[in-house]
Amino acid sequence: MRVRHALSGGGAAEAERRLRSRTGPIAWRSWRDAPEPGDILILAPHEYSAAHRLEICRAADWSWVHLTSAGTDFVDLAGWPSPTLLTRSWRCYAAPLAEYAVHAMLTHEWRRGAPWSLPDHRPTAGMSQAPVPELEPVARAGLSGARVGVAGWGEAGRRVAVAAQALGAEVVVLRRAVVAHEEQGVRMTTDPLEVVNTDHLVVALPVTEQTYRLFDDRVLSAARPGLHLVNVSRPQVLDQEALVKRCAVGAMAATLDVTEPEPLTVGHPLRTLPSVRLSPHVAWRSRASGYGYIDDFAALVTDIAERGSPTRAAWVAGDPRAARTVLAEMGEESR
Repeated sequence: MRVRHALSGGGAAEAERRLRSRTGPIAWRSWRDAPEPGDILILAPHEYSAAHRLEICRAADWSWVHLTSAGTDFVDLAGWPSPTLLTRSWRCYAAPLAEYAVHAMLTHEWRRGAPWSLPDHRPTAGMSQAPVPELEPVARAGLSGARVGVAGWGEAGRRVAVAAQALGAEVVVLRRAVVAHEEQGVRMTTDPLEVVNTDHLVVALPVTEQTYRLFDDRVLSAARPGLHLVNVSRPQVLDQEALVKRCAVGAMAATLDVTEPEPLTVGHPLRTLPSVRLSPHVAWRSRASGYGYIDDFAALVTDIAERGSPTRAAWVAGDPRAARTVLAEMGEESR
């Protein structure tokens, strides 16, 4: 298997070692080192400018391009050469994204103080005192009994839903297709107005023609008062100006790992609004996510190889159409 890499940030040697341990012998070289037609490319799109990404994608007649990113918005899907397989690292970031979202929701719930930092105003225990007297309303925070909306039913969205349910929350999920039954005990909807009628909304959608500015001024204006929105996907899914307007009047709160532009300009209102928390696009990070894209790529290699000898032979020979068909059947094709 001939694999070229475009990893400008370093780590190519470790990526090669990990890939060899998963797939066996490979020919591993830089994309600049005389690539041949049919070679496979592993591309870290966030490490290059748009012009540089285009140069890399046009450097050879690649049979397969695998992105280290979870999204495909770094490449021009409309102009993508149809014979070339395009895949993404869709699973390796799901756990840290879900963890970030749950942490953001709990932080918002306990924003007046963590339970162990609350002052203890209870009287000294005694025979005439109830052992657990009523506490102040601030102590009644948490996700148990809350309503959580999840926009997107990919791996990250599923993990958020499972975690929220485990903590006692009611979950409603926004999906693209109409689903006639409940899945994993959550309620499904195709109406964005339903997922903003919640206490928390976790946005875990890719950017597509259908999702661009999906949460616009009309939708956000219909949100439940006090909605806390967590975005771990792409800023273009939201109307950021509408979000600023709602947060500025105290109608909403937000935890944002992504913004537009990124980073925000000096003096941008999102930097100063007390109801908004920002992080510098780090929600994907974990102990295991640094080279997780190798695991995702290796899993695809294994899945293709196990489809049978005719498909395997065609794929090894560099026929991307066979591999493309296999991944379409798997439901993992990113186009």
